[in-house]
Amino acid sequence: MMTSSKKKLSEAEKERLLLGEDGLTAFIVAEIEQFVQQTMHEYDTKQRYLGHKWTMPEHEKIQEGLMDAESGNITSQEYLEAVDRFQQLAEGNSSLQAGGGAQAVELICNTTVLAFQDGFRQQGLLSALGSAIIFFRSFYRTPTLIAACERVGLSDYSIAHHITDMYHHRIFRGAYTKTLQPSGKGEIAARIAVGIDDEDVTTTTTTNNPEALVDQSEDIDPHIDDECLLWSPTTPGLCLHWKSDNEAWRQRRFEKIQMEGTRDPRRGGSGTTR
Repeated sequence: MMTSSKKKLSEAEKERLLLGEDGLTAFIVAEIEQFVQQTMHEYDTKQRYLGHKWTMPEHEKIQEGLMDAESGNITSQEYLEAVDRFQQLAEGNSSLQAGGGAQAVELICNTTVLAFQDGFRQQGLLSALGSAIIFFRSFYRTPTLIAACERVGLSDYSIAHHITDMYHHRIFRGAYTKTLQPSGKGEIAARIAVGIDDEDVTTTTTTNNPEALVDQSEDIDPHIDDECLLWSPTTPGLCLHWKSDNEAWRQRRFEKIQMEGTRDPRRGGSGTTR
């Protein structure tokens, strides 16, 4: 039922808005928020059985001026205060609303806004993903941000890498890629940010989402309890990649990225640690 005389946006106009700075920023930040919240929750509730919660290696803490090389003691008061603040109310409370954890997530998200907007305005940066990762990573290297990353269990490299992953998904939608999939929250946040109303969202979902077409058909879906990560761009209702096929690979890749976070990407593929 039409209740407004607002001009309906064309698909091209929607795409232009969603791929502008405001739409992209909202998409990236919402996906980062989901990523860090989920990771922190899984560590806090002991759901991650593989790997270890990330903490900055000692040699990097020395390099960043957080630790004394001779004594091995933490010398950065800012870092110590941040660690204490982000741990408050966390013990015995695994909720995402735990005071210190929520503050760490909020700080990471606020920093992501600044990092992505700055990177978006750097001509050509986002077309070179390796350079973009290094650029974004630098925003999370302050003592307070390092403490926040340690609280959620993700390295600064992992967060920077996820920004570029989500940008890749947003710009090259429909292209097959072996990166972590968007959660869907970024799409909602982007539409809200650029003023695409609920009617537009409903119309777009109904006409363009192959999953909706499957639900309306009489065929029985053998993957009824599964989740499709990649729909065919040419055949409505055909899933090319199911979530159940992807979980083991996601975990292996996550652990690999965590390990790469202890290396210096400026030294190429030699694997030389900093």
